[in-house]
Amino acid sequence: MSANSSASLPNARRVATARAALSAAVAARADVPAVCDEAVIDLLADLRHFCAARRIDYAECDRIASGHYATEIAGGRS
Repeated sequence: MSANSSASLPNARRVATARAALSAAVAARADVPAVCDEAVIDLLADLRHFCAARRIDYAECDRIASGHYATEIAGGRS
């Protein structure tokens, strides 16, 4: 991985970046729950496009991200 990859960023920075992207998407659509869901859906669709364009396995990334999320929710314990 390159030095600029998301994996090289501290976890707090990655979370902050994701929150900023989602906040921007929600702000662009207003703060309506159904619209907020649509913001998440659009963000995920954009990530799929990004992965497809760069030949990144989205499903594998999603599987690994799910594991990271589970570890984070457990307070860093696997």
